[in-house]
Amino acid sequence: MDDRITQAWARLGAIAQAEHADSRIAPGSLTRAWLPGQVVPTAIVLLHGITNAPPQYALLGDQLAARGHAVIVPRMPYHGFRDRLTDAIAALRAPEMQAAALDAVAIAALSGRRVVVAGISVGAVLAGWLAARTAIDTAIAIAPFCGIRELAGGANDALGCALRALPNRFAWWDPRRKEAQPPPHGYPRFATRTLGESLAISTALVDPGARVHARRAFVVLNARDPIVNNPFARRRFARLVRFGVDVVPVTLDGLPEIHDIIEPEIPEARTDLVYPRLIELIERP
Repeated sequence: MDDRITQAWARLGAIAQAEHADSRIAPGSLTRAWLPGQVVPTAIVLLHGITNAPPQYALLGDQLAARGHAVIVPRMPYHGFRDRLTDAIAALRAPEMQAAALDAVAIAALSGRRVVVAGISVGAVLAGWLAARTAIDTAIAIAPFCGIRELAGGANDALGCALRALPNRFAWWDPRRKEAQPPPHGYPRFATRTLGESLAISTALVDPGARVHARRAFVVLNARDPIVNNPFARRRFARLVRFGVDVVPVTLDGLPEIHDIIEPEIPEARTDLVYPRLIELIERP
């Protein structure tokens, strides 16, 4: 086995050891990886959204691995717990998400000659944050949560500050379904403090304070996204151009009014339409 792959497996082993020691984590929601026995042309990091977990990418990860790519899906801290109504998610802070994403990129850099990072929602903003600070080749930001649809662009930064300062509250993603909200590996509630921390990553997106950056970032938007402020997300990512990142907007038409267009456990997501387009972007030279 290639020495770099051995190092990649060693780093994954350390993550697995820590996760297995935490009895709160569901066995199916541990960090996942598809690594061949040698360094491959492309390694891909897939970042799940808040309150979701690595199974969000089970199907896409299989498809990418079958095409010869190395794939790493890190579990974000406080995610994937057996108790879907856990309060632990409120303790999540932006630096912890950033550290988990950076660890995954380090493993990908050992596994492939070219590194692509794709993420959805907050994972998408993390992909953009990485694009401004690391020498990955490509970032793919899917429905990036830079702000909510109902608020004007800059007001979302103020909202993030307020949510980080105010006492935490929990709310249902879908008040009608409550704990019956899919997917089964995700949490049906979100913490307002976690939303505030997520918006902090969006605010930091345009102030990288670093000299290395990605070659390119695709901003993939669902034209009918009911949550994300699409125009604001476009403007925020466009500011990465000043740091040398080639920003390419991609709008997906014909999708339903849904935010999570990645999750295979949500039938409305139409992954049969979305995945081929994402694979095309991942493999674009």
